[in-house]
Amino acid sequence: MKQLLLSCFLLASVPALAQTTATTQTTATAQTTDVKEFVGNYSFADGSPIAKFIVTDKDGVLYGEADSYGSNKLLKQPETDTYQSTSSYGSIVQFERDPATKAIKGLILKVQGQEISAKKEK
Repeated sequence: MKQLLLSCFLLASVPALAQTTATTQTTATAQTTDVKEFVGNYSFADGSPIAKFIVTDKDGVLYGEADSYGSNKLLKQPETDTYQSTSSYGSIVQFERDPATKAIKGLILKVQGQEISAKKEK
């Protein structure tokens, strides 16, 4: 009797496990695809303390580099299109979208109490 109950339990668990795995894989793929829209070079205005911010994608994870200070992982935050750098400054990168096309048009870098804007290069 115990073997029968165990068999029924295992048979019932397999579809649930398969569904969870498929959902996880789909979510991971969606996140990988989504981050690509942020990748690119962003230029700050003349006189800004930072000239350029480069966003790259390594295996579905975003990295950001201000000028040539070294690349740091960008961690997704709960706010839309917002990431936090793992740099010692812990800066916040908030991407901006074009209202009409929804394409990424720039970013706001929030670091040490300052906010500086950059435009995405074509």
